[in-house]
Order: sequence, then structure tokens, then C-alpha cells
Amino acid sequence: MSNYEEILDRVSAIPTGAAGQDRTITWLTDAQVVGLARNSRGHLELFLAGERLEPKTRTVREAMEHHSWHRDALPPLSANRLLLPALGHFDQVGSFIATELLREGAETNLARSFAVTEPLIELSIKRLEVSNSAILGLVGELLILDGLCRRAEDLYVGPIVQSWDGWRRSSRDLSWQGTGAEIKSTTGVTSSHMINGVHQIEPAPTTDDQTGEERLLLVSIGLAIAEPDVSAIKIATLVDSIVERLNASGGAALIDDFLKRVATYGSESGIGYDHRTMANDAPFSTPFSVTFVRGYDMGDPAIGVIRREDVIARQHVSPESLTFRADLPATVSLGNPLTGIRRVAEAILGFQQ
Repeated sequence: MSNYEEILDRVSAIPTGAAGQDRTITWLTDAQVVGLARNSRGHLELFLAGERLEPKTRTVREAMEHHSWHRDALPPLSANRLLLPALGHFDQVGSFIATELLREGAETNLARSFAVTEPLIELSIKRLEVSNSAILGLVGELLILDGLCRRAEDLYVGPIVQSWDGWRRSSRDLSWQGTGAEIKSTTGVTSSHMINGVHQIEPAPTTDDQTGEERLLLVSIGLAIAEPDVSAIKIATLVDSIVERLNASGGAALIDDFLKRVATYGSESGIGYDHRTMANDAPFSTPFSVTFVRGYDMGDPAIGVIRREDVIARQHVSPESLTFRADLPATVSLGNPLTGIRRVAEAILGFQQ
């Protein structure tokens, strides 16, 4: 039986499917029970040949399907396919799952092996989902920061980059001269986002320690993994663009600090992007298409979300601890939301709309 390192080497060499549903399965042993493939988008798939498996957890159940797969010059393959989340370190996770399945005897008793391994599969998928969220968040925040740098005068580029605070635990992703920006990314088709505390949807008040915000924009960004030969953005290219703008505007001294902040973003989720050494690594080289950018003025009374005044009447509830999903429509009122990176950047910078 192959160990983890051997399996990872084999997984790293699995080719991307040519197109559509074409893929080549790499079987890990001669028994051809546990195999891995990569579809045309580069997503890793785990194949478990045999009868339908019955996952006990919702996470694994939603990621798995049983199907009869067509093969050229061979009988159809009856197998369970586990599709790993599109982002994150899926090669390592896929190799780990395959190793554990083989260790537990998948070649001789797949059902038992799967039942024993399922808790580890569930944890692995959930960890990848956390990484996915962090990567999408980083793409969205860099996209807006790049838009601000492109639109701002040279004098303000450095201070704008320094105003980005989403790289660490903070009350606001970015704040500029009285306007706060809370940036949320999604792969969905609507502006549906989890809100973690009412501070994410209300301007920060003035305190002894900080100047408050006059208004808050919730910036909703739709992202999708780009199809081949389509104009796309990547984490690496966004970082390059911001670095180039810093250089051109006299802010070269701030580049090292900016790159350290980028590397810190999502480190708790296990992504930790070092731009100098990881620009070509998956998932940081994943190309994304931007499907929409919407800047919602959260001071608009037409936005019907839970507000601080709705919570403070409950004296034993902390407003910052409240978590809920906000489903924001494509149109709230005239001029709200602002649409497009340029208009959102101009609003944050204080340009007249």
C-alpha cells in the first residue's frame, strides 16, 4: 500500500481533463477501487468504485454522487464520486483521504473503510470550505483595493493601501475619510452574505479611541471560477497591480509591509499567501471572473436588516455577537446600490456621484 507522500506525488501529476466531462482516473492500486481524477477546471475528484455508499453526514452526502461512468473500450464504471471544494489545498486533502481509505482496507471492504473514514472526510471538506471562504474574501478585498489605487491620485495611494485592515481581525475591512467599506464575496448569483455583528452593517460611532464613520458601504462581490480563454483576475495579478501602483506613486517603501499583510490574511484558515514564492501555486493562481460588484449604502432605510436599535432593547444580547444572513436585492432604491468597481471606488474616495 502506498503511503501519503507517494500518493501525493501521484496526485500532483494527475492531468487536467481535456474538456467538458472528460477525465482520466488514476487508480492508486491494482484493485482499482480508490482513484483520483482532475476535471477540465482542475478540480480534484475522488472515485470509489463499487456500489452506492450511504454517507451519514450532510457535508459528505452533498459532496458525493453515485453514477455509471462511460469509458472508452471498457464496460461502464459504477462508482461513487467525491468532488472536493474548488479552492484550498485540495491535492493534499485528496491524498490524505485516499491514504486513510486504503489504510482502512478499502480494497477488500469499501463500505466499512468508508464508514470508518467518513468523519475525517467531513472534517477535511469543512476545512477546505473555510479555506475557500478565505480565498474568496482575499480576492474581493484585493479587487476593491486595486480599484481604489487605480482611481486615486498618487499622493493618496500609499495611505489607501495602509487603510486596508481586512488582513487581520478588525471591525472594518477598509475605512477612508469617513466612509467605511465592508467587503463580502460570494460565488452565488445574489448578494447574500453572512453578517457577523451589527457593526458590519452600520457606520462605526465616534469614540475616545477612534474617529467614527459618516457612512458605510457594504460592497458585495460576485465571483466565479473563470472559463478558459476568458478575461480573469487572480490573487497574484491583483497583488502585482497594487505593488506596481505603489512603485509608480512613490510608495515603494510600503510594499514589504503590504505583502506581509497579504500573507497574514487567512492564515488562521491555513492559506497564508506569500506573494514572492507562491504566485504560481494552487489555489492562488486560480482565475476568477467578476460577475457583479455592488456597493450598498447601509444608511438607506429601505434596507431592511437588523439594526442596533433592534437588539439593544434585549439587554442581555450583545449586538456584536449577532450573526445573520442578509439577502440584499439587486436594486434597493434609486442609486442604491452603486454598481461596478469604478463607481464603488469613487464613492469610497468621496468623488461626486
